[in-house]
Amino acid sequence: MKNRRKKMLVSFLSVIMSLSVLSACAGETNNDNVTPSKEPNQSEASQSPEATDGGAEKGVFPLDEKLSLEMVTCKHPNNGPFEEMDFFKQYEEKTNVQIEWTDIEFAQCEEQRNLILASGDLPDAFYGTLALTGNDVINYGGQGMLVPLEQYITKETMPNLTALIEQNPKYKAMLTAPDGHIYSLPSIRELMLWLSPDMMYLNKEWLDKLGLAVPTTLAELEVVLEAFKTKDPNGNGKKDEIPFSFMWDFANYNVSGIGSLFGTFGRADSANHIFVEDGKVVFSAKEPEYKEAIAHFHTFFEKGLFDKESLAQDRNQLLGKGSGTEQRLGGFFAWNAFSIVGVDNDPKYVVVPALIGPNGDQVWRKSLGNNQGVNPFAFSMTAVNKHPELTMQWIDLSYATDTSIEAGWGPIGTTLEDKGGTLTLKEAPAGLTTDQYVFKTAPVEAPYAILENTYGTRLAMADKDKVKIDGIKENYLPYMTSETFPGVMFTTEESQKIKTLDTDINSYVNQTSAKWLLQGGVEGEWDKYLADLNKMKVDELVSIYQTAYDRFKSAQ
Repeated sequence: MKNRRKKMLVSFLSVIMSLSVLSACAGETNNDNVTPSKEPNQSEASQSPEATDGGAEKGVFPLDEKLSLEMVTCKHPNNGPFEEMDFFKQYEEKTNVQIEWTDIEFAQCEEQRNLILASGDLPDAFYGTLALTGNDVINYGGQGMLVPLEQYITKETMPNLTALIEQNPKYKAMLTAPDGHIYSLPSIRELMLWLSPDMMYLNKEWLDKLGLAVPTTLAELEVVLEAFKTKDPNGNGKKDEIPFSFMWDFANYNVSGIGSLFGTFGRADSANHIFVEDGKVVFSAKEPEYKEAIAHFHTFFEKGLFDKESLAQDRNQLLGKGSGTEQRLGGFFAWNAFSIVGVDNDPKYVVVPALIGPNGDQVWRKSLGNNQGVNPFAFSMTAVNKHPELTMQWIDLSYATDTSIEAGWGPIGTTLEDKGGTLTLKEAPAGLTTDQYVFKTAPVEAPYAILENTYGTRLAMADKDKVKIDGIKENYLPYMTSETFPGVMFTTEESQKIKTLDTDINSYVNQTSAKWLLQGGVEGEWDKYLADLNKMKVDELVSIYQTAYDRFKSAQ
């Protein structure tokens, strides 16, 4: 099957599907589609253990005769055509393997991917983290449409990936489907940056002006916010200061508002409230520490120390409060300060350490929900592939050190230059940002392994990332005892059940908690709340997570 015929087939089936949807006059949105990830952080690179470019070649590449393979990928919104990327042009020169791409625009990804899978007219492989969802991999792997890959993950065929898995057994567990097979290969960005996405910041200029130190306890934070509210720290003679603002139900990077601040009562919180403690799955929003935190932070809202709009605002609204030359925002949670207040105001804000609570608790949330940037669904091979071993040797090159960096940051000599053994991003051409340039030259959302021990050595570390990593080490790492649920593979039945239970339960928890934070009443309504959660089968939800977690641990 040629790409032209495949694209014609997809277009034809798209028309048929559209006509069917119109005739039905109704339809449901599939929410399993992958959302676009953030633009490439110029920090997330590292080294495949003991791997060097060409480690998998064994004299195979470049091939004597050109081999063509058909691959389907879904483009990130910033990607250009895959066939025009310098990364793949150089890859072809190195291997003599030509890829015939069907690269689908992101907006059409879910529909066209499903049409290709339903047609049975398959490519040789699906490439990239946006090409297949976890449910796709498990469903079609179980049906025999995707090839079990564990037979090829050997030192002879895939030395780079094999070395990585041998030194990091958790990766094998992440890749292993519930039926025991491996149907997909990973994209790994293993960096400390991901451990604490929600760092806490306060306006240092305001602290200095008011003669206040950076708080170390929750009680001291309350004093600081009172001063921000009442003492006109921005000096404009108006009571327009917002002491502290955040986003209560913010999905990006698994942040949930002030979740880490709940750690001042012994247990942090997260967007879905699922944590693992000593091997046991816990639903944080039904624990007594959650009740105590909600009751205490109600007083912050009551006194006007926390912005009431925090419980409903989106990112743009928070950005509006943090931007501008005349500062109004005293503190917030964010990935980094300049993402909320801008580059010019960034130096005015300081990281606040994990605070000590009224009972001496000092806990910060450790984010494992994204496995520190690991996506297990970055490459899958189909059963129609007539060159499976060569295909796996070809993709193993992507797990070599430099090729991994090039897949995420662009080719050496194009976007990267080698300065004395350290790869540094070059300035982008006029009219393009560095991120835009990288996405045009490399896939970015791709199968590769970028580990922590290369960032700052083989790949130059961006200043902004060094600031964040140092901030995590100094302020949060020792107190990360509340671990969010790691990324594991669920069976189709588990995924469907989680989706059903989780939607209702978390909607109820978030709405009820928001009401308590604004209006109070958690003490009098707590028992009814727990009874409602039991009726909504929260224990069954926890049990599903526990089963999947136990299976995940046993695979290591």
